Amino acid sequence: MQTVYQQEPFEFVGVALQETTSWRKIRWRFAAGNTNQRFRKIVLRSGIGIAGLVIRTGEPFIENDLAHHHYAGDTYQPITLVEHLTSAVAVPIFDADQLIIGVLLAGYRHHQPVTVHSGHVLQKYLQHCQ
Repeated sequence: MQTVYQQEPFEFVGVALQETTSWRKIRWRFAAGNTNQRFRKIVLRSGIGIAGLVIRTGEPFIENDLAHHHYAGDTYQPITLVEHLTSAVAVPIFDADQLIIGVLLAGYRHHQPVTVHSGHVLQKYLQHCQ
């Protein structure tokens, strides 16, 4: 995650991991470029928030207008509100058994667009970590 933040132009990079408890809570565990530590207090479940959506669907998330996204709001996008992100891309993190264990998210605060290529960049970093 730190490598992505240092080598790519993203203003925020974070990792959310799914807990192994029976409730399958999702928490933001690591961040670079964060403006505060409030991300650590965010607790999600599958289908809620960007991380929950990516974990539930297994598909990347790409949005360039987070304030007007149909899931905008503190319930569905707490990480974007806490970190003041205007655009973000998120990809699933898989374990060795190809089960989704988390999400790698990167974004901008100043209206820079994210693209499908941005998602490929994040996936490239994840492949090098395995």
